[in-house]
Amino acid sequence: MSTPEGYDYRARTNGEVAIFHHGKLAKMMRDEEAQEFLDAMKDGDAQEVMGRFAGFDGQTQRPGTGPQSGTDALHGNGEAHAQKDFRRKTG
Repeated sequence: MSTPEGYDYRARTNGEVAIFHHGKLAKMMRDEEAQEFLDAMKDGDAQEVMGRFAGFDGQTQRPGTGPQSGTDALHGNGEAHAQKDFRRKTG
């Protein structure tokens, strides 16, 4: 299983903590959750902690981007629906 990467966080003056993944907001925390996160950052690996709090579950690929999504995928191979020839009706 791969480790999380590309995480960054910013703590705000009002106590909120925002976790970003590759520049996009992944999680906004407030109150107790934000404090737990800051405490965990002191003790552990930063990327691991941010990944855990943001919901990283070990998946490295998004649905539809894996090896099964190539030419043999359901959407790309034409096997889902047979070819239909439509004829224009006249008169």
